[in-house]
Amino acid sequence: MNKELLDQIPAEELPIASKLFSAAETMKVPYDFQWELETELMKALRSKSRPRQSWYGNITRALGWALLVLGGIVILSWISRSVLPDQIPAEGGTSNPVVPFELSVRQGNICAGPLAVAHNFSVSLTNEDKTVFVTLSAQNTGDEIRSFAWSPDGKKLAIIGNRAGSGKIHLTDFTGASLQDVLPNSKVGYLQDAAWSRDGKQFVLWSSQNNSTVYLVNADGTGLVEKQLDLQILSTPQFSPNNEGIIFYGANASSDGLFEVTLDGSQTRMINDLVEDESAFAFSPDGSRLVYMAMDRVSGIAVLMVHNLETGAVIALPGSLPIPKGSGSSIPESANLSWSMDSRYLVFEFGRNQTNRAIYLAFADGTELIKLVDSGHAPAISADGKCLAYISNKQVFLLDLTDISSTSTPVFLAELPLGKSIADFRLDKLQWRP
Repeated sequence: MNKELLDQIPAEELPIASKLFSAAETMKVPYDFQWELETELMKALRSKSRPRQSWYGNITRALGWALLVLGGIVILSWISRSVLPDQIPAEGGTSNPVVPFELSVRQGNICAGPLAVAHNFSVSLTNEDKTVFVTLSAQNTGDEIRSFAWSPDGKKLAIIGNRAGSGKIHLTDFTGASLQDVLPNSKVGYLQDAAWSRDGKQFVLWSSQNNSTVYLVNADGTGLVEKQLDLQILSTPQFSPNNEGIIFYGANASSDGLFEVTLDGSQTRMINDLVEDESAFAFSPDGSRLVYMAMDRVSGIAVLMVHNLETGAVIALPGSLPIPKGSGSSIPESANLSWSMDSRYLVFEFGRNQTNRAIYLAFADGTELIKLVDSGHAPAISADGKCLAYISNKQVFLLDLTDISSTSTPVFLAELPLGKSIADFRLDKLQWRP
């Protein structure tokens, strides 16, 4: 503000003007408004230098000053609400700006690390500020990329693909650089997928060459072992929580369900015969609980069940999803069921096809089941539990899990990469770096 102007204002009017100027400086009023205020004060000052006016003129000037001060206070109040909407007073009288969810994600303050996506036979990673997906060196990873898998410690990314019908696994770090072929001369045939052991020392492989065979291989590609089973493997095998067996959705001569086979292949047992879909089950991060979707065709509902592997207790989580009558062979699928790292949330998709698949979030303590997205698939929760990523209409979106509701507004993250050729949407996969 102009100090010389303050010095020229009449003494009886100086206190009000000083307070107004001080308020403007404290509230950081825009310069344009300050200039307008000074202009009005100069007009008033010039009127003071004119010959003395009548009592009517004095009253008019007084009213004008009062209206000017009142208008200034109103405008300052409006500016304080509109210009500074995101400042909230903190303890001690200071104020800290509230950083929007999207900005926090872009800056890496939450949901840190890259998000990987498998789409249309290619694998990509988000760039540093999560504005675009960067496809990994496709020419070095085979003619067709099926999937990927983060190591348990998040330091390595395994890219699973095939070249001329022969399975390939390439390892890279979390930046997508330094690709290393760990199966240069494999005899496993066409690879469907692979999973890391819990200690990050081995892979279990699933090949379409023989759906009754699993392969174990060290993470550096050595020590390949082939195991023949008396079962049909219908989903990607994974290591059991205690790392002593292999678990998968499969079928024997009499039934299908969730099976476990010891690493030496000597013992096989049925864990659960209610699991119906290949990715409709998940173990909690500590391995103590198994959650799966049970379909009751008689009552026409689907319910999440939690099996406590330590006590043997099985409970149904509150909330159910309807199975449309007359579904027949097109009964809705439950897929991509997974836990958050803190075991607080469960997320999954449910529906018949890509357009009507909805994404749900359930609280593991049984308090609530929320439908988050009407049309989306491949949901994935970030390692810190604050972001939910999903695919919808060839784009990837995020939801803020710190403010969960059925009306939460999604944030656009990036367009899906084009990939090499069109693949079934069920092969789409999203996963944050652990």
